[in-house]
Amino acid sequence: MKALFFLGALTAPVVALAQPPAPTALDPIVVTATGQPTALGDTLAPLLILTREDIVRAQATDLAELLRFFAGIELGRNGGPGAVTSLFVRGGESNHTLILIDGVRMNPATAGGGAVQNIPPEMIERIEIVKGPRATLYGSDAIAGVVNVITRRATRSTTADLSLRAGSDATREANVYGAWGSDRGGISLQAQHLRTDGFPALAGQSEDTGYDRTSLNLGSHWRVGSVNLGARIWDSAGTAEYYGFDPTDFSRVVVEQDYRNQVAAVDATLPVDERLQVQLRVSRMQDDIEQRQSSDYVETVRLGTDAELVWRGNSQRISGSVGVVREDVEALSFGSAIDERRDITTVRLQDELNLGRHRAVAGASWSEYDGFGSRWDGSVDYGFDVTDSARLVASAGTGFRAPDATDRFGFGGNPELDPERARNFELGWQQGFGQIHRVDLRLFRSDVNDLINLSCDENFNCTAVNVDRYRNEGIELGYHLRADAWSATLTGLIQDPVDRTQQRPLLRRSKRSVALRVHRDFGRWDAGFDLLGSGERPDISADTAAPVTAPGYALLNLQAGVRLGSSVELRLRAENVLDKEYQTAAGFNQADASIYVGLRASL
Repeated sequence: MKALFFLGALTAPVVALAQPPAPTALDPIVVTATGQPTALGDTLAPLLILTREDIVRAQATDLAELLRFFAGIELGRNGGPGAVTSLFVRGGESNHTLILIDGVRMNPATAGGGAVQNIPPEMIERIEIVKGPRATLYGSDAIAGVVNVITRRATRSTTADLSLRAGSDATREANVYGAWGSDRGGISLQAQHLRTDGFPALAGQSEDTGYDRTSLNLGSHWRVGSVNLGARIWDSAGTAEYYGFDPTDFSRVVVEQDYRNQVAAVDATLPVDERLQVQLRVSRMQDDIEQRQSSDYVETVRLGTDAELVWRGNSQRISGSVGVVREDVEALSFGSAIDERRDITTVRLQDELNLGRHRAVAGASWSEYDGFGSRWDGSVDYGFDVTDSARLVASAGTGFRAPDATDRFGFGGNPELDPERARNFELGWQQGFGQIHRVDLRLFRSDVNDLINLSCDENFNCTAVNVDRYRNEGIELGYHLRADAWSATLTGLIQDPVDRTQQRPLLRRSKRSVALRVHRDFGRWDAGFDLLGSGERPDISADTAAPVTAPGYALLNLQAGVRLGSSVELRLRAENVLDKEYQTAAGFNQADASIYVGLRASL
């Protein structure tokens, strides 16, 4: 496998360079790094993009599987599809990555991060991943990075497609999408259903843990005079099976939980004059989990309004916003009941400059939280164009995670907790080679203080306190190629995430990882592969809670597609081709070698 990685890393770019395809510019418009539409070439932040073509080829079951083949984005999955999945970006905690759906926060106000296991890839148009703290734009949780999922929406034409997929573990999936659009606007509707019998999620067990998911996505946008209006709602609901405990003898048994994740928003863009515009948004987020074998449940409902003023000059863009959010949390977990309402007010200001060879983005934000008071955050990104194709980048920024309802009122809850605080420094080099190759090299250092942890005495009387801190230093490399026939992404990370309180490595994070994604279009058919290597990781046993070391692993996925006509396509995907036994969370199995077949018809 080491030889295979080395060969793939060297040959993919070389083979691509040897081909004579017409170049495709690597300069799409992105929004997550600055909060406003920005050409990729003008973006200073470390940014990864998955296009609609990447998503269709992957045939992944959920968002987590789409993200895992990038070095520095690690998963900790407690079993198979639908199982609780932690996302570790650049060595950060799982609740230090903010998940957005069309720019709307979906992280719950209870324990854990966003439910990436419940987001169906079929409904995604594009994914933008920004690494490093972005509190000045997005507030709490945006410490290690931000993942913005941009859903499919109508264009200026009428389109429709139907896709079916089936494969290992009795997996079956159906998806239907329809959209109508014109110069004035459009409307789209999409429905998806997935069901899989799964496999035994817990090592040493034999009963499968299944998962079913039904998702809807409705969106509309219209232009009325000079005003642009938009509305959308995304909803995912279903049931996930997992291994819990029998209360009579504490043996392991399969139990079930029902879930619902929903994000809705209405927005408007109103131009004041040629340089000034107002952007308004009202949003609602809901996160529900109900246990079937007990009365435990958690529910977060978040209502938010945001008003932003954007001024554009010849070489400058200034944006300022005011946001007001109300979070309602109700929960019952292990006998601890929570019923909390929290109000949040945020004021933000950002200035973007583009002066010849100099580029800069500076931002500041002030947040007022019920429970711990106010907080200031800031960030600065500076880029100097050494040549027309090379840029030196330096950045610094802060971030935070507000104590959630579980921290404050759950088991061992402490209403007097302070927020977790982060500080990040980064030095980078961006290099372009022609119009189709792009390299991004980053050196970074992240410090997080006042981490919240439970402090327990000998009688297991516990209290949540701000006691821990961690530091991660590393080097990250990204290479991207986009041409008519070829696409390739090579990412590598060397890092040292350390718990500075206990002086030991952070759990479930490897010090080295590398990933290579290559795809080639041959006309009527196409083919590609995903290759991932991850080093060993410290962890805690799922059965005994004893420290363990999870061995490193390598994964190889293959994919291919053939066009059966002008509107029909057959796709094949083989996962874990080498049939490796591995665990991303100690004690929890991952899928063996698997194969999936998909059929897509479009109008």
